[in-house]
Amino acid sequence: SGEGRVDLVTGLSPLETLRVGQSPFATVVKARGSLGTVFGLFNLRKTGSPWQDVRLRQAANLAINREDLIRYATKGNGLIIPALIPVQGFGYDPDLTPYAFDPDKARSLLRQAGYSNGLSLTLIAPAGLEIQATVIAKMLEGIGFTVERQVLDSAAYNRRTLLSDLDRPPEQQTWDIALMAYNDWANIPAFTLYQFHVLGGPYDWVAEKPELQRLYAEVLRTVDLDKQQALIRQMERHTRDHAYTLFLYNPIQLSAVNKAVEFIPYRGGALTLAETSVMAPHWSLQPGALKE
Repeated sequence: SGEGRVDLVTGLSPLETLRVGQSPFATVVKARGSLGTVFGLFNLRKTGSPWQDVRLRQAANLAINREDLIRYATKGNGLIIPALIPVQGFGYDPDLTPYAFDPDKARSLLRQAGYSNGLSLTLIAPAGLEIQATVIAKMLEGIGFTVERQVLDSAAYNRRTLLSDLDRPPEQQTWDIALMAYNDWANIPAFTLYQFHVLGGPYDWVAEKPELQRLYAEVLRTVDLDKQQALIRQMERHTRDHAYTLFLYNPIQLSAVNKAVEFIPYRGGALTLAETSVMAPHWSLQPGALKE
């Protein structure tokens, strides 16, 4: 509503861009080189988990209309990805095809997995992904799942998902899908995205899979970057084919910026201001500003 002394707000939510866009004092800056990923963790660790069946995981992935998810949940600020690695990430495979939106095939797989009458599931999400959780729940319900949606604060979410902080053992956690947003700022996805969430790390609800472990070990032994990238792309393909997570999108990073500030966002999301500067109309360059 006015030019204040806050020149930059990072981590803007898509809904907030509408308000910023109406301001005569601020503008929205979009960083398409984000190294973030939004995805869903399947709970394969709980006792009797139905998600051990790859057909069920594939059915969930085929139920998601990612174009609509990005349109309604992020106001268009996202890019569809086929597996875990974001578009600008090291090892991203442009030739890997994302899961299509195919509700008929999803229902068929659901029946093949033994759930002709559908399946009840619990979807949990942190508060920052509440809208995504709502849209995804509706899409899953569209193929026969019955979804209980739970939106949690960060502490409660970690007590359900962070293996070191659980309120009960992993096998007693009753949720089925946990939505997750992760930013791989260092761009080393074999160690961050994969080790953290699939290969024995703090959010690993898949439990180690031999082929992924083999590929991961090869990546760690390889110093040639081209060979590393080829191995990581094999990891991506294997993860995609086995639907180890609910693959969603790579978010576009959003910031609100004073119109008198030239903000140059860095790839990966690090707040580095080396190329950022202020222009003549900026409040700090007005007479008397330094005295204040």
